[in-house]
Amino acid sequence: MGNLLDRFRLGVWMIVGTLLLAMTLLASVPAAPQDKTSSGRPPCLGCSVDGKTAPRTPDGHPDLSGYWTNPVGGNNTRQFERSSDGSILFDFDTGFNDRKPCNDDSCIDPNEPPYKPEYLAKVKKMAATIYDGSSSDDPMMDCKPLGIPRAGVAGIEIVQGPQSIAILYESAPYSLYRIIYTDGRPHPADLDTSYMGHSIGHWEGDTLVVDVTGLSDETWLAGGVGARQRYAIFHSDKEHVTERWTRTGDGMTYEASVEDPVMFSKPWVITPRKVVHGGPALTSNDGVLEQRCTVNDKFHYIKPSAEDTPHCNYRCTDTSK
Repeated sequence: MGNLLDRFRLGVWMIVGTLLLAMTLLASVPAAPQDKTSSGRPPCLGCSVDGKTAPRTPDGHPDLSGYWTNPVGGNNTRQFERSSDGSILFDFDTGFNDRKPCNDDSCIDPNEPPYKPEYLAKVKKMAATIYDGSSSDDPMMDCKPLGIPRAGVAGIEIVQGPQSIAILYESAPYSLYRIIYTDGRPHPADLDTSYMGHSIGHWEGDTLVVDVTGLSDETWLAGGVGARQRYAIFHSDKEHVTERWTRTGDGMTYEASVEDPVMFSKPWVITPRKVVHGGPALTSNDGVLEQRCTVNDKFHYIKPSAEDTPHCNYRCTDTSK
């Protein structure tokens, strides 16, 4: 009887040992790369399931996560050209040289900041030295961060959490970040000014409302090559911005109201900006890239004059330029 019981126990232990060995071997096998989710779709940070419905986080708010960029406007066959040897030329902005530079009030954005008379005179004096949005006096030329709202919403990656939201800027004018706190905290009482300020946010329905203060007066309100806001330049360190981020499907609308009791006669409500989601990671290479900024020799900039005439040197359709 004893031998039979011993053989039974030995058999049980052999089975247990075999099972443990099998489990160990399975655990040591590397998992196959997961190219798709359980639904069969490529993984995508913050993607809409149908392009029309905004995804939501576990706490029920719209998920703003992912890469956001400017929408591509229309089909332009000049963007893709195949040469005789089979190579393809891709031009990011074929219309850049076909437009006329904006150097007077005839082509500016009508929505300009409402400066008080004493500051408007200073702004107009500076605007007279700007050529098509570019100026050697622009703080961006010294690699200073763009500030709010100039940093914009195109070319950004949003990482959303339950108590804070991180915005990663690709080129503002270099790679930098900004944190929006959504945990209910107030602005610090002893806040020092900074280029991107201090941001706290809360949800009003499906819109993220962000209060930004503590902004340095070393930034401009707008500017850059091709900018149509000729007089959106200076602001004081009392600048206060209220942002509204609203996602609808794969699109997002950015609105902002800028207050400056020192320089403005009333709040400046900027023209709403719209961006689109970058899409699934496996079907799109969109994403923030590392950028650096180098302060170049600014003395090569030529101040505009009345004798200036536009001239196109590359891929022009208007032969008169």
